[in-house]
Amino acid sequence: MINRILLSCLCILLLGNFQGVAWGQEDYRLGPEDEIEIRVWDHDDLTRKTRVGLDGKISFPFVGEIKAQGRSLLEVQKEIEQHLGPKYIVDPRVSITVTEYKSGKFFVVGNVHKPGTYPLTKTIRVVEAISQAGGVASGTMGKSSSGAVAIIVRAQPGERLEQPKMPDKIPASQKITVSLTEALGGDAKQNLEIKNGDTIYVPNLIYYVTGEVKKPDRYSYEENMTVLMAVTTAGGFTDKASRRRTYIIREQSGVKEKIKTGLDDPIRPSDTIVVPESWF
Repeated sequence: MINRILLSCLCILLLGNFQGVAWGQEDYRLGPEDEIEIRVWDHDDLTRKTRVGLDGKISFPFVGEIKAQGRSLLEVQKEIEQHLGPKYIVDPRVSITVTEYKSGKFFVVGNVHKPGTYPLTKTIRVVEAISQAGGVASGTMGKSSSGAVAIIVRAQPGERLEQPKMPDKIPASQKITVSLTEALGGDAKQNLEIKNGDTIYVPNLIYYVTGEVKKPDRYSYEENMTVLMAVTTAGGFTDKASRRRTYIIREQSGVKEKIKTGLDDPIRPSDTIVVPESWF
């Protein structure tokens, strides 16, 4: 008796796992060239892997062609079940799984741990997309990435991309710059929703310190940094340093400018802080 009950529970569990769609794919809308696997309970001969055609349709035995593009897996599943039963199969139970995402995707490149192409399987925003790529490479997406930004390059209508679109080759009208600091703080205006074909570029925010400092080099920029903080990060002034004559070289509108500065003045990403030698 107990064995029969256990067997019944196992069958119900297996049937529950079989019917429906895979976890995490519930919100996904099919598109051209997506590959799906369709299975019918207790009818292994009907198991099929098929791609959504460029016309947005799929074909299945006893069903013929049906529209798949723009529909959820559950919607397609229900339609196949309606076509199969009761004429061909009594109480058909269909399972559909996406085995290869081709239509919905986005790219994450730049200063992240795992740059690459990612399937757009549900509604996500900038912070989650960067998290999928392992987060900002120069630090965790917290205090150490303070001041970080992301540049989003949108795909144009009808454009099918296989490679990311880098922002340096794109007109300003196709780029959106968002603050990751504010997005992490809950600002929905900065934590934008990702669209199909988006490229998310996370630039490496750095500054340079050169001249009479102990460790001249380039360093990771953090928000609200001052000249003194930048110099301190570079090991501090040498004995030959002329602190009062310290200046910044900053590129603005494609032109490099020499800017007089005090030690408490803020710096910007890509600035070069120059500490000259004292005259005396």
